[in-house]
Amino acid sequence: MICQHEKTEIALETSGHKLYRCLFCGIIFSRATEPAKGTPVEIYNDYYKPETASRFGLVLETLVKAFRFWRAQKIASLNPSARSVLDVGSGRGWTLFFLKKYFNYETAVGTQLAVNAYRFSKEKLKLEIYNQDLLEISFEKKFDIVSSLHVLEHVNEPERYLEKIREILNQRGWLFIEVPNYQAWSRRLVKRRWLALDLKHHLFFFTPASLSALLEKYGFQIKKIRTFSWEYSAFTSTQSLVNLLTGSDSYFFNWLQNRSSELKIIWHALLFIILFWPCLLINLCLYFSKSGEVITISAQKND
Repeated sequence: MICQHEKTEIALETSGHKLYRCLFCGIIFSRATEPAKGTPVEIYNDYYKPETASRFGLVLETLVKAFRFWRAQKIASLNPSARSVLDVGSGRGWTLFFLKKYFNYETAVGTQLAVNAYRFSKEKLKLEIYNQDLLEISFEKKFDIVSSLHVLEHVNEPERYLEKIREILNQRGWLFIEVPNYQAWSRRLVKRRWLALDLKHHLFFFTPASLSALLEKYGFQIKKIRTFSWEYSAFTSTQSLVNLLTGSDSYFFNWLQNRSSELKIIWHALLFIILFWPCLLINLCLYFSKSGEVITISAQKND
């Protein structure tokens, strides 16, 4: 059942990578023109900082926690009677923490390859976390809900992931999934300057049509689909436009993580502030379109 992507066309060429679109399934994938530098674990080794598993400063990390609470609320609303959840690629673990603390989940399990985030989730938040790839784990019980947010674009075998997720879901279980939208308006405008391209980490790209078809192929019934996110949409569009205007590679976003002291950050930050509000308005206007920055799908296992 797994597509071999035998017939393809070039979708985008950029330094070090070529993106190909499968003419059969519509999925877009990256092939590096240079050998990969390290295993997945090594690549994500410095994705989160030690001890705190943070990526940003205190203010932004507080905002991230607020978004994770909102995410937990959305997951819980899929099935109010659900009591078990698996979060694939669980980040710092805050979503699972909130589901257990505020939404009465008896079983809240996560997977996380990044060592610093894994340790923070397990040692600080006291969560049940696996430091393994999903395909390598044998779960004793099935789950009412599986969430996979901004994970499927990172993995080598996305179809096998969906196959595994279906296998570990209870009857009529729910999948909550989110990925960047390759059909986004800003991606079509800025092309290789799109923030969500991130070819160091992203291997596959999807459109609403190709992701929906893939989920249906593996026995999921689409219940809701949208392409707007308060967390990602305006930020992604704005940084992408700043990239285009400055000819840079997400300098402002990288600065938020590393806080270098170069003076050019003033120009980048000013541009970001000016463009943010128009970008937010554009994304709100595109709320019911298929051209927003992300694809978020709620789907139910079709038994």
